[in-house]
Amino acid sequence: MEGTIGEIRMFAGNFPPKNWAYCMGQIIAIQSNTALFAILGTTYGGNGTSNFGLPNMAGRTPVGAGQGPGLSFYNLGQASGTENKTLTAANLPPHTHQVSGSILMPASTVAGNRDAPQGSYPAFFTDTEAYNTASNGAMAPLQLSPMVVSPAGNSVPYSSRQPVLGINYIICMFGVFPARN
Repeated sequence: MEGTIGEIRMFAGNFPPKNWAYCMGQIIAIQSNTALFAILGTTYGGNGTSNFGLPNMAGRTPVGAGQGPGLSFYNLGQASGTENKTLTAANLPPHTHQVSGSILMPASTVAGNRDAPQGSYPAFFTDTEAYNTASNGAMAPLQLSPMVVSPAGNSVPYSSRQPVLGINYIICMFGVFPARN
């Protein structure tokens, strides 16, 4: 299968054709692949003296290098993204939740006879407000706790992957050397 050195293709076979290799991030020797090293350099890994890396397309979606109008910039060989994200309260925009419900408080129809409300039920009253005795002996309005919606989710990672189809990417190791313009 003829190709240009460094060319990457999708290939539906379960083996790389002659003169091609899988794009799986392998580290290979420069000495036996000087033409491909001249094209790739250490863009995809390796030490640049005795070896270099092939692109790793396993589990990746290719994106064009550079920047299109209104798009993010990507360097050649830049890997980005993650398969899973963890959503936390810090990732959410400010928002509120409506809460509805009822509170059933036990009460007594007997007139109150205690100054301290701890451990007691509210007594029957005829005024428009219920009161409790503050610690300094002054009367203060009875305060009910507001209802609160608890966070949910427990910061469990979720998949952020788009639907996929597994296919092999192959790179031409030996073939036509590309001419520069």
